Amino acid sequence: MTKPVRIGIDTRDLKLATTGTKTYLSELLKGIKNNNQQNNHIIEFSSIWKPYWGKNLLGKLYEHISFFIWKQLTLPVKTFLSKSDVLICTDYYLPLLKLKSKHIVVFHDALFFDHPSYYNPAWLKWFKLISLNAAKKADAIIVPSDFSLSRLSVFLPFLKEKMHVIHQGPKTIEQVMAPSKATQDTLDKIRDVPFLLHVGGLEKRKNIPFLIKALDEIRKSKNIKLLLVGRPNPKIYNNSYQEIIETIQTLKLESEVHFAGYVPDEDLPFIYKRALAYILPSTYEGFGIPILEGFQYHLPVLVSNNTCLTEIGGDAVLTFSPFHINELIDSINEIVENSALRNSLIEKGIHRLSHFNWNQSAANYLKIIDSITKSNAN
Repeated sequence: MTKPVRIGIDTRDLKLATTGTKTYLSELLKGIKNNNQQNNHIIEFSSIWKPYWGKNLLGKLYEHISFFIWKQLTLPVKTFLSKSDVLICTDYYLPLLKLKSKHIVVFHDALFFDHPSYYNPAWLKWFKLISLNAAKKADAIIVPSDFSLSRLSVFLPFLKEKMHVIHQGPKTIEQVMAPSKATQDTLDKIRDVPFLLHVGGLEKRKNIPFLIKALDEIRKSKNIKLLLVGRPNPKIYNNSYQEIIETIQTLKLESEVHFAGYVPDEDLPFIYKRALAYILPSTYEGFGIPILEGFQYHLPVLVSNNTCLTEIGGDAVLTFSPFHINELIDSINEIVENSALRNSLIEKGIHRLSHFNWNQSAANYLKIIDSITKSNAN
């Protein structure tokens, strides 16, 4: 019988993150607990300090310092004292100090290599100095897609042998009887008008001004609105909010584009079920969990024909170039006018969704953990 393993997981991001990284961590944690046939001991490492999420420069400095102390001092000490056999960090960052435990880190994409302009140059240098040097000592590096594997392998060929592709699953959402007042107010403003949906941070790579321009053309013949769910990125180099607002104002679409801001998970089903279609016009993604959420709530899904999006969507999505607006316009018109296509995409999405689940993801993690801890024993 295999000896139980002490698995330490850095869960600080459950307090800080609000986007896909939080979903990844919380779902992986649940999946590992659900798949724990070997009675492995799961140890959650969380900071007692509340992370800062805001624009104040002193607050940001505090967050950077506290994050560094957590990752490079507190976390390795906690890992050692807890006698963890393995430490998992799902946010690109491992401690540089590696004592007795094996290290596993998640690299969600290669955006910092492919689009360095999205990052503060000083932060990027610090990231490469700390994160990449720590990754060299890792025993396994998890990536969410073949696309991410291919891009990271270009820039980090010396780490390719450590990389493993583990797909993700949809977000687990507990159904409630009614949405919050804020979400209901947003839906009430749209009323019964069909709307296109985008869920995600308002980042440059999300290409939302492109989507708004397509909406402007669509509205010349159809009464359709757009609902954006998500907050502006707090990092100014990757924040697209101002460009989004300027695009809306230029096209006079203030009454046609609605912002829901941050929406709690339990409210999302009410939004997805009301939407006409889910659209992801990104120029860059490492995985694209909202694709699976669109499948989950029986929406036709339209995605850019680049990066990982066709890999994850398969034949269950309608694709378009994120640089040719007429392709997106034609795709939206097809979804609106062709009910057979719409129903076909929904059926294919339901089938496609069955290929992605967090329990399988967690099982793949446990196989890797078993492999690297056995090698340690030998």
